[in-house]
Amino acid sequence: MDFFYNFFSENFIPHGHCYLWKPELVSLHILSDVIIALSYYSIPLTLVYFVRKRIDVPFRNIFLLFGAFIISCGTTHIVEVWTLWHPVYWLSGAIKALTAIISFYTALTLIPLVPLALALPSPAQLEAANKALQEENIERKRVEQELREYKERLEELVKQRTTELAKANEQLQQEIIQRQHSQDRMAQLLKKVESANKELNDFAYVVSHDLKAPLRGISSLSEWLLADYADKFDEQGREFVNLLINRVQKMQNLIDGILQYSRVGRLQEESRQVNLNKVVADVIDLLSPSENIQIEIANKLPIVYCEKTRIEQVFQNLLSNAIKFIDQLQGKIVIDCTEDNDYWYFSVADNGLGIEKQYFERIFQIFQKLSSNKDSDSTGIGLALVKKIVEMYDGKVWVESEVGQGSTFFFTLKKQVQIKRAEDFIKSNLPPQ
Repeated sequence: MDFFYNFFSENFIPHGHCYLWKPELVSLHILSDVIIALSYYSIPLTLVYFVRKRIDVPFRNIFLLFGAFIISCGTTHIVEVWTLWHPVYWLSGAIKALTAIISFYTALTLIPLVPLALALPSPAQLEAANKALQEENIERKRVEQELREYKERLEELVKQRTTELAKANEQLQQEIIQRQHSQDRMAQLLKKVESANKELNDFAYVVSHDLKAPLRGISSLSEWLLADYADKFDEQGREFVNLLINRVQKMQNLIDGILQYSRVGRLQEESRQVNLNKVVADVIDLLSPSENIQIEIANKLPIVYCEKTRIEQVFQNLLSNAIKFIDQLQGKIVIDCTEDNDYWYFSVADNGLGIEKQYFERIFQIFQKLSSNKDSDSTGIGLALVKKIVEMYDGKVWVESEVGQGSTFFFTLKKQVQIKRAEDFIKSNLPPQ
């Protein structure tokens, strides 16, 4: 205790010596400081009582800060009384410093609250708001009365509407009967579609067997002539025979292309999960491009739900088309795939001859080809076949190209693809009756 006392007093003279220990002066300071301290202590108690009773009062924290500030101020007056006899001036200064900190923090906290406090509604404003609420209540009762009247009118309207709905129901029954007739008509149409499908299959067989058989005979006969009578032909004669063989081969390719084109949408194989990485690898292996042509797959291709043969035809035609029209010493073909929420976006890019913009739509039409080379084996069906297959899967195909800069063919496939039924596909192409 002595250490504590000596630490704070350091042998200072008590404050009473400054008053020369005059009883009246000392009593005046004691009485004043005690009354001030008791008053200070009573104010926080009142504030705490007020805050506890009015839990909805705003700015509760500032009330607590005011309480702490006032208590610390009252404590400084108690210490002033104590220092009259005990010179603990360091303790007195520390309490004053604490009071200064609390008062300074309270002041800083109070400043930004002033605009908020000014924004609070005044009693006059609250009274006006209360009056407005009373008027609103009167208006609400009036509206309720009007609503009751509207309700009675609505009940009358409901009766009228019920009668109208009964008539509409009769009309709906008639429409149902008409729809039933339409369904019967659709069933008849489906039978016609099935019949047309059978006729198309028969026609495909005739084309494949009856047309290709004579062509094979002509090709074989031409090859025999060239082999057995080669010494009888001059150079022009051999050229004519070779030209004949080439034309026969082109005719066979054209028939094969027509058959493939006609089968799209009519003949369906089972749809299943198809790994496009393996499909593209198999197509590249089948096409066997020359060593100067590099085929690159930029990104891993997805697994899609489709008919394997159809998607093979798409990549086979696009890749063979790209290989055919590359005129560079080092050809390059890049296969890429991106995705969004609903579609896969595929692209096949090459550094070949390129295509003029005016032909972007034409090249996807059947029997339309840009090459005028008589020796070209192009039938003008490949890209039309690609377009037909992609559209069968609710996708689209297009090309971007610059002459001399190569071409990029794009096509899309739905992630959750729904294959059109053969009957629907044929029906959409039937002439109106």
